[in-house]
Amino acid sequence: MSRARRSSQFGCFAGVAVLFASAPAHAAGGAAEIASATSAAALEAILTANPQDKDAVAARARELGLAVLSFPAGLKGQHTETTRIAGGANPFRDCEKDCPVLVALPPSPKGFKIGTPESERDHMEDEIQVEVAIAPFAIAALETTVAEYEACVADGGCKPAEWREPGGQHNIETGSSRYYRNLGDNLTAPGQPIVGVSFNDAMAYAAWLTAKTGHDYRLPSEAEWEFAARAGTTTAYWWGDTLPADGAPRAACKGCGGEWDGKAPAPANAFAPNAWGLHNVHGNVWEWTADFYCEDYASGPRNGAPRSADDCAPVDDQPPSRGVRSMRGGSVFYSPKVMRSGMRARNVPDFRNFSVGFRVARTLEPIDH
Repeated sequence: MSRARRSSQFGCFAGVAVLFASAPAHAAGGAAEIASATSAAALEAILTANPQDKDAVAARARELGLAVLSFPAGLKGQHTETTRIAGGANPFRDCEKDCPVLVALPPSPKGFKIGTPESERDHMEDEIQVEVAIAPFAIAALETTVAEYEACVADGGCKPAEWREPGGQHNIETGSSRYYRNLGDNLTAPGQPIVGVSFNDAMAYAAWLTAKTGHDYRLPSEAEWEFAARAGTTTAYWWGDTLPADGAPRAACKGCGGEWDGKAPAPANAFAPNAWGLHNVHGNVWEWTADFYCEDYASGPRNGAPRSADDCAPVDDQPPSRGVRSMRGGSVFYSPKVMRSGMRARNVPDFRNFSVGFRVARTLEPIDH
C-alpha cells in the first residue's frame, strides 16, 4: 500500500487529490496549535513548518470545511508531489527561472455564484448571477510580468509585445509613436505587468509554459478569475464594497488614491494581496480570460469551464456579440466601479493596449499512488 493510502483518505474533484485524514497521535503542543487554527493561512503555516503533521492538519482542515490538495509540481521529468492547504496563499512554482508564482485554490463551496446582485452599486445587466461549481486549480499570484513574458519571446514561444515589435509604429526605441514610450520604466521594468499583448499573445505564452513545464497552463475562465479575485467574499472588492475608509490605497485605478492613479501601471506585486494571495486583481491592468464574451453571463458553463463556443444568443433587442473575448479587473486608467470583482469587459482577440495584460492559471493534475 502506498504511503499516501496508509496515512490518509482521498476524495477526488476533477482529478485532483483532495486529502482528508484522521489525526494521528501528536505532541500536545502541536496538537493544540492545530486545533486552534481557524483559517487556511494558519494551517498552511503549520504545514509548511511541520510537514510531518500533514494528517493532523488535514483533519483540522476538514473540520473547517477546507481541503488539502496534493498535486505534482516542477519541470517535466522532475515532478514532485506538492501539498498545499487550498486557499492558504502559500505560493509554489514549477521552475525557479521564468515560471510564474502560483497559489492553489480550493473547489468552490456549494451555492457559490458568479456575477453580482442587482443591489450592488454599479451592477451591470451582463453580470446576472448564476451558481457554478469550480474544481481546484492554481492561478498566478501576479499579473504576468515583463521579465516572464520576454523570456518566452527570447525562447521563440511568443511574439514581442506591441511596444517591442520590430519595425512597428509603437516600438519604444525605433517607432514614431509615444503611445507606450511615455510610460517609461512603468512599462519596461522587469517586475511590471506586461501590457501591449493580445488574447492570442497570452494564449501563446500559456502554451509555451505548458511545453516548458509539462503542466497544463492556460488563461483562467471568467468564472475562475472571479472566484480567485473574490477569495471567499461577496462584496464589490475583496476588501469591501467601497474604497477603504482609512484612505490607504489597495489598488491602482483612476481615483484609488495611489501614486500610479491614471498615470501608469503599478508593479505587479504592488499593494497587499487578497486572502488567497493574489495581487492586483482590482485595477492596474485589464486581464484577458479564456472565454468568448456573451452578454448573458448566466448562460455559460456551470462547471467553471470557459465559454469556448462563439454562440451568444441575442439579449432583448440587442444582437449577440461575436468574436470577442472577455477581460476582467479594470485598470489604472479606469474608475473604481470598473474594477469590481463582477465587472466584465470585452475586446477582439488581437487587441493590444497599454492597459491590457493577463495572468495565467494552471490545472492541478491527479497524482498516481
